[in-house]
Amino acid sequence: MPDTPNSLSADIRLLGGLLGTIIREQHGEAALALVEHVRGLAKARRAGEAAAQAGLVAALDGLDPAALRVLVKAFSSFFQLTNIAEDQQRLRVLREREAAGGLGESIGAAVADLKAAGLDAAQVRGLLDRLRVRLVLTAHPSEAKRKEVLVKLRHIAHLLAARDREPLLPREQRALEASLAETIEELWQTRPTRAASPSVLDEVDFGLYFLTSVIMDAVVDINDDLRGALSEAYPEADWRDLPPVLTYASWIGGDRDGNPNVTPAATLRALERQARAVRRVYLAELAFLRDHLTQATSEVDVSGLVQFSIPEDDPLRERYPGEPYRQKLALIHRRLRRGVYRHRDDLLAELRLVAESLAEHQGSHVAGGALMRLFDQVRLFGLILAPLEVRQDARLHRAALAALFRAYGLVDDYAALPEPEKQALLTREILSRRPLFPAIASVEQDFDPDTRMIIATWRMVAEAHRRYGRHAIDTVIASRSEAPSDALALLLFATEVGAADALDVVPLFETVDDLEAAPDVMAALFDNPAYRAHLARRGDRQQIMLGYSDSNKDGGYFSSNWGLYVAQQRLGELCAARGIVLELFHGRGGSIGRGGGPTNRAILAGPPAAMHGPLKITEQGEVIAYRYSNAGIARRHLQQVMHAALLVGATPGGTEVRPEWRAAMDTLAATGQAAFRTLVYETPGFLEYWQQATPIDYIGQLPIASRPVRRAQGGFESIRAIPWVFSWMQNRAIIPSWYGVGTALAACDADGAGADTLRAMYREWPFFAALIDNVELDLAKADMGIAAAYAGLVADAELRDRIFGAIQAEHALACRYVNAIIGQERLLDHAPVIQRSIERRNPYIDPLNFIQVALLRDLRRGDLDPNDTAARAELVLATVNGIAAGMKTTG
Repeated sequence: MPDTPNSLSADIRLLGGLLGTIIREQHGEAALALVEHVRGLAKARRAGEAAAQAGLVAALDGLDPAALRVLVKAFSSFFQLTNIAEDQQRLRVLREREAAGGLGESIGAAVADLKAAGLDAAQVRGLLDRLRVRLVLTAHPSEAKRKEVLVKLRHIAHLLAARDREPLLPREQRALEASLAETIEELWQTRPTRAASPSVLDEVDFGLYFLTSVIMDAVVDINDDLRGALSEAYPEADWRDLPPVLTYASWIGGDRDGNPNVTPAATLRALERQARAVRRVYLAELAFLRDHLTQATSEVDVSGLVQFSIPEDDPLRERYPGEPYRQKLALIHRRLRRGVYRHRDDLLAELRLVAESLAEHQGSHVAGGALMRLFDQVRLFGLILAPLEVRQDARLHRAALAALFRAYGLVDDYAALPEPEKQALLTREILSRRPLFPAIASVEQDFDPDTRMIIATWRMVAEAHRRYGRHAIDTVIASRSEAPSDALALLLFATEVGAADALDVVPLFETVDDLEAAPDVMAALFDNPAYRAHLARRGDRQQIMLGYSDSNKDGGYFSSNWGLYVAQQRLGELCAARGIVLELFHGRGGSIGRGGGPTNRAILAGPPAAMHGPLKITEQGEVIAYRYSNAGIARRHLQQVMHAALLVGATPGGTEVRPEWRAAMDTLAATGQAAFRTLVYETPGFLEYWQQATPIDYIGQLPIASRPVRRAQGGFESIRAIPWVFSWMQNRAIIPSWYGVGTALAACDADGAGADTLRAMYREWPFFAALIDNVELDLAKADMGIAAAYAGLVADAELRDRIFGAIQAEHALACRYVNAIIGQERLLDHAPVIQRSIERRNPYIDPLNFIQVALLRDLRRGDLDPNDTAARAELVLATVNGIAAGMKTTG
């Protein structure tokens, strides 16, 4: 992306100057001077001045919590403001490119490519009929910002955009800067993190904020962009009625895997809040239309259907005499407010009546304006806003089945049955007419709490369908799926509550071994008559979810990504051979170590055999805030996603993967996994090192999510991938993203005989190019100098030197080989804008890291008084928040 640094620098200077003014006004000149002194030392350290680091440590040493608090808030606030300025710069460049007619990775570019490839209008219509992209919002414990803070940051972004759009008069400039100062002052006096962990419904409200304030409009804009691009490329066709190509769903309030706070009652309340939220949006739009569609029968004809649809004795006829559109829209408004509409189609039919009348009576502009936008919103978001998806750990399902089968005398130990016998038993139960769940409350109370919760969850699914329609919950997912019986258990439960025909049954494969076994698991399911009949009733379509986080934590970067690629390829081939449409669901996280990176590149890099059907992708944690806080950034993200989806849907051939490339990836995966597991799972004392060299003990105390950091009691395996990655991001080592990469590339002789093969893979294979570019970014973000300061927290000197030495050596090796493959001297030489962004941020992140190290050292010493301990612990959490903002990621 070309950079126009003057505009960006001007924005950063403006916001930074206002922040400095607020600091001076709030805390005095000495506080601002301390901030500037620390900043200067950090910049000097980055410039290579030998004494700068010692000076920085000395400047921080002995500061009381009040002074440290000012420093933490100052640098954290600076990152929040810099993020806004960089977003504005990105939008500035995008607008310049679009104005010049050269905006790539857009819907328009994709449609132009389709036309250039020879696709006619009928073929494109066929592509749209089968193409579906669903983005799924999740509430993982990695969002460190409060909604109240996000609202203020969004207001600053609006002000900055207004300043950019047109020259301001001096008085307008003064007013804008005053408003900026007002908002920055509000931010300074607002807690950056929550005072207490959010409830499930707090997380629901967080998701609703983005859905109703940005996403609904952005999706309609994308729909308009698609309609416009198609009309321009294929003017002979009618593109007014487009299928719902891009939609959203949510796990927030539905995902109970490891989160006991997501109860059946909480899920029903989440659905209720979603229904209320989307109704408020529609009511506001209807009120706007009611006040604007003032066409009178004395001026223009109105269809009889509209007029006859308004009861003769309705007071609206007197309130809006001779204005039937106003009467009709007011009637729709009243019916929606009172809950008359039970399905989106009922509301759409009423809106269509108005639109058709307008189009037939010289009102085509009005019919295609705000009314069309409301029609599209209702069509795409319905009356529930976004379907909730229900996920639960397959191990809890197994335990519940064991309890039920034992109680009914069917089998004493379900868990001990061989897998074929489990499948046979479950199949018989699916086909049986006998109820599985107890019908008498007193009998149900005899079961353990987990089994009762499983029963209550499935009864809740049926209740949600009764209240809100079958679309309200349309997907059930079993995490930790290992065998066909895990999916059959879902089907049995769904059948028990009469919901099977309305639900997609989705196994989630997460570990390296489970990914390898996934095709065999699915083949067994497709051979099962009861399961195959279920698929037929669901349109011969199978969702399969792949977990990126746990597979990376299990086997490292290359092993995880190659395992995912091979699994997708084999699953695609299996489904094609069985006549089943494969809908892959990618459980991608925000960081590279959890499958993060540009979504559009991930789509384009997928194996061709797996890219023919619908596509689902999670939008996790802080990714939601980064992608959807700014409407322009959200629209660009969705443009890129749809550009990729359109191209892969229309060009099934893809890149031919040569045998030597597969062999190289097999070597990279095996060698990288061995190196990663040697460090993480087999090195004595590694867990001790991790616990002392990162703030993991405080991340568990962060009030940022309702979900615990562990799935259950236990050792390292029970730790969720998110806090695992989060902790290494904080200490700047970021090993989940890259450890083992250097050793793996060395095994392929990346700067010797194997160099030509790896460079050809990078040039010609989108999968490998994305793999290298993504890991390069986290290698560049990693900082061994900062990581060394955290290593100094490890009490055992031999352990510290041994493990940090291995980390440091592996980082150097990975950087060397990645640069060799790309053909550059330094990381990100080929991406100078990102390179400059990291360089610009580092002097501001570094002080937060040094402050965090000092705080952790003081707290772990254990000799502080209770008040000082509490103050410093709170500051640790504040540094976590600030570093996350500076790194632009948590976990």
